[in-house]
Amino acid sequence: MLMLLVSVTGTVAAWFMGDVVHVGGDSGFGFPSANEWISDGALSLGVSLGLNIVISFLLLYLNRRFNIIRSVSMLFAGMFLVMQAGQPSLMGQLYDGSVMCFLILLAIIPFFSTFQRPDRTRRIFLSFLLISLGSLTGYAYTVYLIVFFIGCFQMQCFSLRGLLAALTGILTPYWILCGFGVVSLSSFRMPEFINIFDALEGRDLAQIVVYTIVNLILGVGFGIFDIIKIYGYNGRARAYNGFWIILTIITTLFVIIDYTNLIIYLPILNCCTAIQIGHFFTINNTRRTYIPICCIYVVYIILYLWSVTL
Repeated sequence: MLMLLVSVTGTVAAWFMGDVVHVGGDSGFGFPSANEWISDGALSLGVSLGLNIVISFLLLYLNRRFNIIRSVSMLFAGMFLVMQAGQPSLMGQLYDGSVMCFLILLAIIPFFSTFQRPDRTRRIFLSFLLISLGSLTGYAYTVYLIVFFIGCFQMQCFSLRGLLAALTGILTPYWILCGFGVVSLSSFRMPEFINIFDALEGRDLAQIVVYTIVNLILGVGFGIFDIIKIYGYNGRARAYNGFWIILTIITTLFVIIDYTNLIIYLPILNCCTAIQIGHFFTINNTRRTYIPICCIYVVYIILYLWSVTL
């Protein structure tokens, strides 16, 4: 709760100081991107803060429900909020990145319940439907269809019926919206790639790049240490943690490959990194664990101060 309070306070302060840089959206396949949903800046700030808090509690729910890090620690949920606040532009406005992170976590909930249950095709359908629905507002969602297809093998739920359920889930939003005339084939447009080097300049660009590099180093670094321990878990725990590792790897790859759109991937990257950090310190829980944790906080405090004082 303290980390939540600090993160929200820091983001609101940055917004009032004018240090929340507007994030442009990529084109979806039918609807406007999330950054265009709310024109009022204060309302966008409030909705974004609420959404990020909901995401942190979804992380806690996922861990309580599926025992991902094999501990009831809340460290990773607070860590996610601190990481988001480290770059106030991510938390200070509603945009595709936060919405995508929220929808992916929602999709994971029914998906994890299909472990060794290929008969639960409705839940597979629901997971893919949520991702497909998001793709109407941003093409970055389609990246995570790959993750969930790989996840079907990890959950040991892949079957012909499961494949059909996944494909049906992908097609359903488009089929319904076209059928009711909400969108037409003429409204579908290919993604417009926004070059980050044109959208951001100078200090803003440097902050995002450095912030992203720090997240990648922490996520990949702690993830490597966690993999060693995960091999000793039972099949269910390996499947759940393996899914998060694949999610981290795919997100990392597209942050690099789709660098013009990297801002969209940062909230889900922060989720993955926060879980890897929380898992690492659960495994290596010693009397002085608080020292490296505080060091990580200091890093994000420095990144935050860089964004609001220079």
